[in-house]
Amino acid sequence: MNNNKNLRFTTKELTLIPVFSSVWIVSQIYLGPWIGQITQQHGIINRIVGWLLMLVLAGLTGRFGRATAMSFIAAFATRIVRRSASLYALTVGLGYALAGFIFDMLFFLPYTESLGGKTRKACLLAASIISGIIALASYLIFKFSMLGPYGFLALLPKYAYSLDKGTLLSFLGTFIGFISNAKNRDTEGKIRM
Repeated sequence: MNNNKNLRFTTKELTLIPVFSSVWIVSQIYLGPWIGQITQQHGIINRIVGWLLMLVLAGLTGRFGRATAMSFIAAFATRIVRRSASLYALTVGLGYALAGFIFDMLFFLPYTESLGGKTRKACLLAASIISGIIALASYLIFKFSMLGPYGFLALLPKYAYSLDKGTLLSFLGTFIGFISNAKNRDTEGKIRM
């Protein structure tokens, strides 16, 4: 019976998901290129804001599937807003949607929900690392299929750097989310009403 209850979205969740998705989309569209030009690095805002929002939303709702829905909406709506329907853009979007699902799944593993304190935080940071790697997996598969094994190997250092950077930024977003959640502890129970 409890599983059916988790499948239903409450009105508050149906409000939080689009709001959080919108924040992620607007950050990617408007802040992303600006920060990218300043730092000469692509994807900083996407990773930090995305993983921050996934952690906060999962913590606020306390139910599986909400961060997945948000990441799916944000990943594909960004592609629509940018008018990039190429196979490459859709593959990247799929990676972010899949990463949201993996983060959500790892956040709500039965074993980790019973953990507390630093152990719980370490598990969630590990979840951000794993989901950060997953976010790039579909992109790497796409590149491998386009370049072939020799072309892919020639560019492997570039992809390794991108993987390291993306994973670190996902970790950083989750870490900032811990700080945000610590400051908003009193709202956690109110959202579940």
